Amino acid sequence: MKKNILLQICILCILSSIASAQLFKSSKNGIKKTFFSADYALFKTDVEDKTSRLEIYYQIFNAALNFDIVNKSYEAKYELTIDLYKDNKKYDNYKHNQTVRVAKKAKTTSRSDYRTNQVNFLVEEGKYEVILKLYDPVHNKEKIEKFKVKVKKYKNKRPIVSDIELVQGISTASENESVFDKGELQLIPSVRHKYGLIGKNSLYFYIELYQGSELAKDVRVETVLRHEAKGMLYRDSLTTFFANPIERQFRELSIDELRPGKYELIITLRGDRNKKIATKYKDFEILWTPRALIMYNYKVLVKQIEIVASRDEVKLLKDKETYEERLEAFNAYWDGQDPTPGTFENERKNEFYRRVAVANHNFSYMFGNGWSSDRGRIYIMYGEPDQLDDYPIVPNQRPYQEWYYYQNSKYLKFVFVDQNEDGDYRLIYPSDGLYQRVD
Repeated sequence: MKKNILLQICILCILSSIASAQLFKSSKNGIKKTFFSADYALFKTDVEDKTSRLEIYYQIFNAALNFDIVNKSYEAKYELTIDLYKDNKKYDNYKHNQTVRVAKKAKTTSRSDYRTNQVNFLVEEGKYEVILKLYDPVHNKEKIEKFKVKVKKYKNKRPIVSDIELVQGISTASENESVFDKGELQLIPSVRHKYGLIGKNSLYFYIELYQGSELAKDVRVETVLRHEAKGMLYRDSLTTFFANPIERQFRELSIDELRPGKYELIITLRGDRNKKIATKYKDFEILWTPRALIMYNYKVLVKQIEIVASRDEVKLLKDKETYEERLEAFNAYWDGQDPTPGTFENERKNEFYRRVAVANHNFSYMFGNGWSSDRGRIYIMYGEPDQLDDYPIVPNQRPYQEWYYYQNSKYLKFVFVDQNEDGDYRLIYPSDGLYQRVD
């Protein structure tokens, strides 16, 4: 038994080390995140010989693209293809080419600049494989997302429910038909299923209810939110009356008071005597944001700010008991850091939390969060390195990385060694990056 446990731990350490090493390549462009995501939902269609409308959603962040300087701006090109395979044969496909231009370098790695699109396919009963490919024709690089979809026929006597579409944007449908149209509404899908950002503390979703051949007069729709560790945290039940064979429902649920973590949205239809008729599931995540940290883990919020703040500034943040006291101290600190007081944006605050998010995405390892790791702290302090050299496999040595900063400040060099080969790269002396030979 002990041998099996030790073997499992060794395997996990190796996998963690490999995953960490794959995050980087020797590059003068520094850290690049992969922000290319896809999702789908199935809805009933009345088109002859077809069973469903397969809606495929995809989202491409600037951070997933490779930008070059072109005429004093930054430009990236990509080709997006979607291939549908049924029984190992191509069933349908879609292709889209686009050029993205931004004026500032910071926009090339932005977490708030992205494009979301939707592609609709009419499909028949069967099993499908969907392959999305994001291809860069300039640098000959590609990223792939793939998933499988099972399409069933709608042979329903009693009411049934469509898949759940999570939504990030809502507007009234215009006269010009759009792939995002759902009746009188135009719904932009939430592809990554991540919520909780300031100003976006609601969960929006869309479903369709189908009456069935028995022409039911009504059906009860039960909605449940279940936390991965704490179980059910929300439940409601509403009766829907069928005025049409298809009833469209767009709903908003407040997640303002829910703890961060992974959740499951469960929609269940119930008929006579509370009998379950149909159930659909959708996963989503509420993120650890500054607001959530203020409410639930204020010590972590202070420790993050401590990376860049002075001792006196940190003292003013500590020992705050109520949410109001914490929020006031938090706002006071960042107001004092704002390079453009009086404007809506606090660029320094936004950049800090962007770096925290990048650190968590890239540097988290088996036993720790990315922001508190040595690489995370250096990234939060100095940003993206001007050059990053990665050595994941070195004869007679531990894996290590060298980070260089030489454009916007005096020459700095940081060396990180994965001493235990568990993905936790530790900073070695000199820890301030100074007084090292210019390579």
